[in-house]
Amino acid sequence: MSDQLNFTFNDTTVSAKPGQTLTAALMAAGCIPHRTAPDGSERGPFCGIGACQECLLEVDGQMSRRGCMTPVRDGMRVRSNDRLPDAAVSACLAKGEERLAEHACDVLVVGAGPAGLVAATELARGGMDVLVVDERHIPGGQYFKQNAVHPERQDDQGRKGRQLIEAMRASGARLWHDTLVWSAHREEGALVIGGLRDGEAFYIRTQHIIVATGAQETPAARPGWTLPGVITTGAGQTMLRAYEAVAPGRIVIAGNGPLNLQLAAELVGRGADVAAVVDSAPAPVKRPLLAGRLSMASPHLALAGMRHLTTLHRAGVPVLWGSVVTCIEGEDRVERVAVNQQGGAERWIETETVCLGDGFVPASELPRLLGCRQEIRNWPVTHPETGREPDGKTDQADVSVIGEAGRFGGAFLAQAQGMLCAARLLDRAGKPVPSGLERSRRMYRDNARFQKLLWKLYDPVVSLPSPQDTTILCRCECVTAGTVLARVSEDGITDLATLKRTTRAGMGRCQGRFCQASLMKMLPDPKNEKDFTAPQIPLRPVPVAALARQKPEWRGHVRVPIPSGLGATGPSASGAVETVDVVVVGGGIVGLFTALFLAEAGKSVVVLERGRAGALASGGNAGSLHAQLMAFDASADRDGPSMPARTLALQRESIRMWEALRTTFDRDLEIKVSGGLVVAETEADMDRLRSKVAVEQALGVDARILASDELRGIEPNLRDGFLGGAYCSEEGKINPMAATQAVLARARHAGVRVEELTALSVIQPDGTRFHVSAGSRRWSAGAVVNAAGAYAGEVAGLVGRRLPVFGAPLQMIVTEPVAPVVFSLLAHASRHLTLKQAANGSLLIGGGWSAGLDPVHGHPRPLRENLEGNLWVAQRLVPALGAVNVVRSWAAMNIDIDGAPILGESPDVPGFFTAVTANGVTLAPAMGRHVADMVLRRSERPDLEIFSPARFYGDQS
Repeated sequence: MSDQLNFTFNDTTVSAKPGQTLTAALMAAGCIPHRTAPDGSERGPFCGIGACQECLLEVDGQMSRRGCMTPVRDGMRVRSNDRLPDAAVSACLAKGEERLAEHACDVLVVGAGPAGLVAATELARGGMDVLVVDERHIPGGQYFKQNAVHPERQDDQGRKGRQLIEAMRASGARLWHDTLVWSAHREEGALVIGGLRDGEAFYIRTQHIIVATGAQETPAARPGWTLPGVITTGAGQTMLRAYEAVAPGRIVIAGNGPLNLQLAAELVGRGADVAAVVDSAPAPVKRPLLAGRLSMASPHLALAGMRHLTTLHRAGVPVLWGSVVTCIEGEDRVERVAVNQQGGAERWIETETVCLGDGFVPASELPRLLGCRQEIRNWPVTHPETGREPDGKTDQADVSVIGEAGRFGGAFLAQAQGMLCAARLLDRAGKPVPSGLERSRRMYRDNARFQKLLWKLYDPVVSLPSPQDTTILCRCECVTAGTVLARVSEDGITDLATLKRTTRAGMGRCQGRFCQASLMKMLPDPKNEKDFTAPQIPLRPVPVAALARQKPEWRGHVRVPIPSGLGATGPSASGAVETVDVVVVGGGIVGLFTALFLAEAGKSVVVLERGRAGALASGGNAGSLHAQLMAFDASADRDGPSMPARTLALQRESIRMWEALRTTFDRDLEIKVSGGLVVAETEADMDRLRSKVAVEQALGVDARILASDELRGIEPNLRDGFLGGAYCSEEGKINPMAATQAVLARARHAGVRVEELTALSVIQPDGTRFHVSAGSRRWSAGAVVNAAGAYAGEVAGLVGRRLPVFGAPLQMIVTEPVAPVVFSLLAHASRHLTLKQAANGSLLIGGGWSAGLDPVHGHPRPLRENLEGNLWVAQRLVPALGAVNVVRSWAAMNIDIDGAPILGESPDVPGFFTAVTANGVTLAPAMGRHVADMVLRRSERPDLEIFSPARFYGDQS
């Protein structure tokens, strides 16, 4: 093999060592910036483990490839990744075979680090079919990093890792490296885990999963931490140990913990210029008793730490104890850092690379996705942590969590857990268990005790100051501390999910992995896992083309049983019953608009919301503003005005209201009436569109039929071969998260009281008033508005009425931001699809594909079959999507009714009003206005009578 590879980077030739990744080779050559961020700034690699997505590059025409996970090949053509890459000219990211392959094993081990290697080896030796998957090219994990450039050059740590790897291979366990785990589902009594390898997606069906994904670093945000040249300590060690790459120039290593000292000593040993090590803990010599106990607990590890300090001392590298790097400065990349020492003294150090190592948190997305119970931990930052036993057992019988995927504890503790976990699973399967378990239990206890002492020794005595307003907290979306603080203060936000929807912080490619801790500092202390944002599929970005597969089309929503939205009646309130004019049940966008219009009319209004306001269907939809009939809906085939057709006038009225109201809010709602195009593939499709347009034109909608040669004038990236289409100029889009939060903020400003996490329990009519209870609180109201969405039927039942409202969870998909590629609201004549592009460049893919319910917690979540089908239809219309990555999917509980909203007063319960629709974002302002007018008795609209709940009451007594 040649001892040198060559590739081009932005048309300049760069040399690399065989085995290096693109990022390692580029950093060694001083080419630090990799991509352009949304704010236009240049970004360089950061985490070194493929989680932060800062190292994105264009590789051989494929955009958004992770440089730190892509090995160099001779002759590669590499360019910086644009802020908005052009998908229309980029190469497809995957092949797209007929069907995604499915594999099987007894036990799937995710992660080939110390814990996973030991568990896999013992399970395979015991006769179980074990498959190990790992995202990196070479197993060993972060502790046993193997030298990919010169495998024969291993230090003692690396050699021990190689022995574990060889033992695992000899055991019969299968290893798939370069394999990304992107999803997890439970189906038919088994776990189905989604994987991606070499651009090919597949599934693994297993009876048990062992999560050994390790930990990730949690560097604290500070001014300048997004500059090229700032990396994590772990990334620095990966570059050095695995790829023999050292960034040129002076290096400062800062944070907290012994890994920083180890990296500094290793860099010195390779001839690097280490300017300083900055640690927020006091010098160990100032804690002699604790240091002595630590040495007794593990002489070997304590001696290793002393050797690192001796190496640094001999090299003249200052170790600044009780100090923090508070600021990083530079024009285009790092040039200097400010160091604050205990007592307030400040000094500046010239440097070109900063390694930040502020601590670790478990990589727990997979066990959280599978419903494992979480505990809240506050060290080193506030985070959820999977509850597990020393042998990895969790509250989910088919999930084990071992090593630092559960809690940071070091490689030796992780290996002990791997052995104990394997023994438990072998015993459960009736197979012989390995010997020496007592030794493993002792090893676990000893290392747990050592780790506890270690982090007492490294307990910081100085901390970072509060971030400045301009400090970026969310690296992906470039959200600053000032923006976050303003929304927290002005909107009264107290939870992370609402903050995310309001600011986009945590919505980027890394799914909040590197900003969640900073954001949590701005909010009240979390009480449980629900106060954190939920992990979403895919767990890492995955190419559209890898997942897109044709699925059978379907008709009608899939109804699901939903958990009760009603709360239990609490004890009688000790205070007086509160008197208000109106109680609105449901804090979605329809309920909030209703409350807003009532409050602006001078009424006192309380909104009762069982969850967080705007967090369910209102904040979880794709944001279409529909002014036309959905061609894929069966209603398009009917003769005469169907209920959906009769609703068009209300939809158009509501869209006009949105446009008129947009300037009255304190934020951009991203409203754009861009027109809607529905394309036809067959003559049957064209017939359907002609019928649809005829109905719409009769109702005054600006709709027309287009010939095949007219389609590209509206959508230039549309696939060839469509026979024609239908175009409606009135169709539009909105950012539903921004809109819902804007209405919520304005309603509160108008005097509306929004009671979140308050589940309704009683509505008792009493003459002209209603007695309403929620928990221990009670209200007396002159009117009640039922805007409870999927729970509206239950709420109506409290006053003795029945509404045929059913839960129908739907899924949505969002891609990475790209240059403009879709210009209208795009749909298909006979396939479920809505496709549009948001203001930030992300493509939103929806159209009514059903979601399912999480089998553990019962909340909506996407179905893998429907993800595949939805993406296939989208890529079929716009082939350029094959070059794009999916970054997130989610599901929300929509409703299934008779195709029209329910709007009006109950005919036999005066003062009880209903405002419910499956098309809430489009219809919200109009429905809110009209139900408010009905409550106020201000006007009557005979044309709205068709939407009255009376249409369902004919068979009720």
